[in-house]
Amino acid sequence: MQVLRSRLEDICDRRGGVAFGIASVDQADALPRVKIGYTYNRYTKPLRSGMPEARSVIIYGVPSVDDSDELAVERSPDKWTYPGYFPLNMIARDIIKELRGFGYKAAYPSELASHKRLAILAGIGAYGKNSLVISPRHGPWLRFGVVVTDVELPVDKPFTKDLCGRCRRCVSACPAGALKPYEVDADRCIVGASIRTKVPPSMMDLIRQNEPRLTPKTHVMCTKCQLVCPYTSSQRRRNVVHAPVSARPKSRGKRKRA
Repeated sequence: MQVLRSRLEDICDRRGGVAFGIASVDQADALPRVKIGYTYNRYTKPLRSGMPEARSVIIYGVPSVDDSDELAVERSPDKWTYPGYFPLNMIARDIIKELRGFGYKAAYPSELASHKRLAILAGIGAYGKNSLVISPRHGPWLRFGVVVTDVELPVDKPFTKDLCGRCRRCVSACPAGALKPYEVDADRCIVGASIRTKVPPSMMDLIRQNEPRLTPKTHVMCTKCQLVCPYTSSQRRRNVVHAPVSARPKSRGKRKRA
């Protein structure tokens, strides 16, 4: 099965993936259920609820290398798409095709699978104080895709190292005060607030200041907690779109001495 695993890793690499890991479904389904906020606002489900025969779960990640990967596009008042996530679908399609070609079952999991916790279980990174997975190499800039299969593949060791330590930069940097260490208030987070059908009036100024709008239907999602992370590269910090001057908070300036 190591050969099959290598073939799947190659598929991920060819499609732009930079992280790859495998965990057992037994371990995954033993994880405590957690609430997925934002658009779902529901609790996670076991992977075997969608595939009772499942034995392995494949997790892969693609990086956000530029703010163009952070675009949110409004298709209708309650429908948003995210172009930066499209490569995940291509990788999943090719992995599923490869596994089925060998006679195995393979499919997307339920939308209520916790991709973050699966990534940690598969050894990709640590759960950070910004409630994102932090990779030692790619920082908090990975988005994840998952495929479930009934073949037993070689698994990775869970990531157990603490990468945050005493650092609280992300908590301090959040413009909306939505972060506590390892916890995010999904109702307060700017990313979630900006895609609601009715945006809370109290959040409008924060959204304008922290989510630059490229067109009337397209904006860059807030990444303040990611940009300040010590594991974010200097190149990623440069690849940002800045809010227009009119949308930024006005400087109070220095007081003149009498």
